[in-house]
Amino acid sequence: MKWILIAGLLLACPQANAGPSADQQIHEALRALPESLREGAQVVGYNKSGERVTLKEGSNGMTCWADDPRLNPNTDDPYYVVCFPESLKPLFHRIRELKDAKVTDRRKILTAEIESGKIPMPDFAVRYTLRGEAYVEALPLTVIHVPYREAEGTGFSTKIDHFRPWLMWAGSPLAHIMVPGH
Repeated sequence: MKWILIAGLLLACPQANAGPSADQQIHEALRALPESLREGAQVVGYNKSGERVTLKEGSNGMTCWADDPRLNPNTDDPYYVVCFPESLKPLFHRIRELKDAKVTDRRKILTAEIESGKIPMPDFAVRYTLRGEAYVEALPLTVIHVPYREAEGTGFSTKIDHFRPWLMWAGSPLAHIMVPGH
């Protein structure tokens, strides 16, 4: 009975459902970046109506997308912040457009669009993320995009390793090095 009362109070209080403030979204999103990149990064988040808006203008070519719990509420990582350079913007905008597609379908579409030239990919680019159940539990993950890179000669394993860097999707246009944080 106590839980029903608490749930009723939360639903009746509009502030409880408003989501994080702009300042909180900026703080959380910038936490994904190394300190030296934070000041000049743009932050895109959400207003009280849930619309995507620029919360902070940028000057260094890095963009951070604040967490949007509506995108992946039932995934292993419901909290997700991503920061990326200008060179990865076309990829991340397309990933957002495909957010409702199955992961395997999304990967096939992205691969075909990169190979056709529809999505330009840099030879090398770094993205920074925070992932987890919630902000307080989110762990950093640095991803280094290296399209078409094979494991041979690099020293990277292609086996998942939660403690060391490893090469994911080797040989594909979406090949990238996963660098777990702690």
